[in-house]
Amino acid sequence: MERLISADDHIDLGYLPRDLWTARMPKALAERGPQVIDRGEGDEYWFCDGQPWGDWRGGAWFERTKRPWTALDRGGVAKAHTLRPTTPDLRLADMDRENVQASVMFPPIFGMRVADKELAKSVIRVYNDWAAEFGKAAPNRFIPVAQLFPDDAEASRDELLRIAKLGLKQVNFLVGTVSPQMYMKSWDPFWDAAEEAGIVVSYHVGASGGWGVVPRPPAPDGDRKPEFDMGLSNGATMFYGPFVAMFNYGTLERHPNLRFVLAESGTGWIPFVVQEMDYRFKRFKEERSSPDGFALNTLPSEIFRRQVWATYQQDFVGLHLVDFFGDGHMMWASDYPHPDSTFPDSQEVIARETAHLTPEAKHKIIHGNAAAFYGL
Repeated sequence: MERLISADDHIDLGYLPRDLWTARMPKALAERGPQVIDRGEGDEYWFCDGQPWGDWRGGAWFERTKRPWTALDRGGVAKAHTLRPTTPDLRLADMDRENVQASVMFPPIFGMRVADKELAKSVIRVYNDWAAEFGKAAPNRFIPVAQLFPDDAEASRDELLRIAKLGLKQVNFLVGTVSPQMYMKSWDPFWDAAEEAGIVVSYHVGASGGWGVVPRPPAPDGDRKPEFDMGLSNGATMFYGPFVAMFNYGTLERHPNLRFVLAESGTGWIPFVVQEMDYRFKRFKEERSSPDGFALNTLPSEIFRRQVWATYQQDFVGLHLVDFFGDGHMMWASDYPHPDSTFPDSQEVIARETAHLTPEAKHKIIHGNAAAFYGL
């Protein structure tokens, strides 16, 4: 089997230890912090400050007849009363099954957002502390990613500097929570700190709503409904505004050593967008011919090749655009344990989708790029 590195897997809310926050939160905030409440008949649910967050799957959740399908079901390892993705030996067994050498583990794509800023800081700190500890169970194989605050520049900078001391290498924002405000001057100290500390910043698909998202239209009158949607990324439209803003607001140009990851974005749409940014860059620069008329100096495609990486799990079209994307910046991912994951069929999916690539290009995408990027 091919040796793989998965650049986007998950630690989901549903598989977190039941006492993660109740055992670690400051006493003054403990009662308002995240906790699992049993609503009867195997319905155990995370609540925080009175607000519902999502299922807890460590009890009888897998015995319920009406529940979402997961990759654990597909792999025949879905069992009640087992937190498989957060039990190191079991997670490693699933990795070994597919010959995955290392796994980049993103935070939950839902939840962990709280209106009260002091409570939010404690909730995120506790998660990030736990994630760093979990990573130490297999330090050469588990690569946890820290979560930050999309609505608090100062807290995000402070937490980034704190998690760097814990040994974490990457921080994350759910792309549905990214706003234009993050490119304003008030956020400069955050971007400065990320570049100086050598911490990777990532946008990962997730969170409802968001800048650039195409809203789901209201159901029309009649007797028909759509039978499928485009998933969390909604056909990559969720990433479009936040991605382009990294270039046209100058965030990446001002921070040439900052490394930036689009996680679970897919790759097929990116070459066109970069091409279009170059075109617009040249046209606007031409219109503003005076020295002070155009604030950017570097073509988006040059910045992209220098500073941007992206992950995918299945993207046949994207893998035919490697010459445009650059084979050094595309990273395969399993997306374990989500329904969209390639687990336990990753080897077969990769073999099918990369059959046209040279052995060298294939190796970079499924292993080498991530190994170099994360220093493995």
